[in-house]
Amino acid sequence: MVFMKRIILIVLTFSTLSVLGQQDPQFTQNFANKLYNNPGFAGMNGAICATVIGRQQWLGFDGSPQTGLVSVHAPIKLPVDVNFINLGVGFTAANDVIGPLNTNVFKLAISNRFTFNAGTLSIGLGIGTLGAVIDGSNFLTPDGEDATTGVITDPNLAPDAGAGKAYGFDFDMGAYFRSASNKIFVGASMMHLTQSELQGNEVNGQSNDYKIESHLYVMGGYRIDNLVPDWEFVPSVFLKTEFSTTQFDFNARAIYKDMLWGGVSYRIQDAVSPMAGYKHDFGKPGVLKIGASYDLNTSKLRSFNSGTVEVFLNYCFTITPKPKITIHKNPRWL
Repeated sequence: MVFMKRIILIVLTFSTLSVLGQQDPQFTQNFANKLYNNPGFAGMNGAICATVIGRQQWLGFDGSPQTGLVSVHAPIKLPVDVNFINLGVGFTAANDVIGPLNTNVFKLAISNRFTFNAGTLSIGLGIGTLGAVIDGSNFLTPDGEDATTGVITDPNLAPDAGAGKAYGFDFDMGAYFRSASNKIFVGASMMHLTQSELQGNEVNGQSNDYKIESHLYVMGGYRIDNLVPDWEFVPSVFLKTEFSTTQFDFNARAIYKDMLWGGVSYRIQDAVSPMAGYKHDFGKPGVLKIGASYDLNTSKLRSFNSGTVEVFLNYCFTITPKPKITIHKNPRWL
């Protein structure tokens, strides 16, 4: 048992350090979650869209990452038409828990869309806060707790040590392009440009500050719709880096009659992820999408967990303003 605790502690420690340097949660179905890592995507769907995502990573592993996210974005119609002003706004809230570390993110996004013959380019800014809380009671420390009571004796890790609360300002920039044919999409963004330092409390004279590293995100894909009747194929790539480590995702989805889809994602040196989903068009009320993925680890962690489950729910709808009624008065009654 002590040996297993040591293994879990080591894994959690390295995972926590990774999150502190790379504060963004990991997702598999990034095609359904573009607003979170690119404020330029706000309003690009031309409708009010809300998304909910739940992710349970490393099933069967005590203290494994759990992530929840809610986002909404929409285009904004100004009272008067102004050339080159086509605004979009968005909001995202996310919670990521991994072992003793609890991270909360709240972001606002605003974008402006420019339409050309080739397609639509949207450039956006994001502002928000990122907070990290470390709960010392969640650490497993074989050499730092009472063997009979399980009470943590290391003051640096005790629940009341006051070491783990820190919050900071966050600023992002992003651009997203969609071709006029709706076949090509490309996005790039820089997140955490301020590189804020989360100011934690001091413990035993030592500071507990965490620096938010800047992240670069790049995504791109192409929709192929002329190979097989009723079928579309969408290969895509997703890159995330904080300039010391880089994550590559390669994705491929097959979509049947714009309703059912299945596919697979491969994250280099980490996981292979089959995925599936369903889309239902209610007509005027809106469009509903449901998707799920299951990650199968290809790294050394595969011996300690039974996979990762991620599900999402997306709903988009439009609001059609009532047409203005013009009343013409008969001059005979004036």
